[in-house]
Amino acid sequence: MNKAFAQSRAIFVTLFALCALVACSPQFNWRVVPNTDIGYMATFPDKPAQVTRTMDLIGLKVPLTLHAAQVEGLYFAVGTVPLQGELVAQGGVLRDALAQAVANNISAGQPDLKPIQWLGKTVHEMSIKGTLPNGETAFAQARFFEHQGILYQVMMMGPGEAANPDSVTSWFGGFSLLGQ
Repeated sequence: MNKAFAQSRAIFVTLFALCALVACSPQFNWRVVPNTDIGYMATFPDKPAQVTRTMDLIGLKVPLTLHAAQVEGLYFAVGTVPLQGELVAQGGVLRDALAQAVANNISAGQPDLKPIQWLGKTVHEMSIKGTLPNGETAFAQARFFEHQGILYQVMMMGPGEAANPDSVTSWFGGFSLLGQ
């Protein structure tokens, strides 16, 4: 099994496990959820679950904490990696590896990250289309950035050609860093 497949499989399994823990709602029930331990606040469409797993990314053991919810087949997640120890200078490489793992989950090939302005800083965004294992079309939209020694991944993913614009606005517009 190649590393890229193993990495994407690990993220998919983690997301699936998180979503299994979260009760599925027939409609969005947006709620503001602060994560004071890590330093952000996100507006989730349902009650999120949180889990930390160690992943092998770029040959390094990386602690990835995911805070995620699933509603109507859509996954909303905030992933964080503390950039400490051997990870201090690896933010850009880890960002690219996380983006590739997300793309691998929907068989989307190589993701194209574009710099945008968000939260008063330059972040890297990807918006991709791919295919789920059952052949259904899927999308993923994610933003990656570093802040105060933490690599952030804010993403939504699910079946279909693209996310509903209102959901995109609610999800990404409802994310903020605490203390800013």
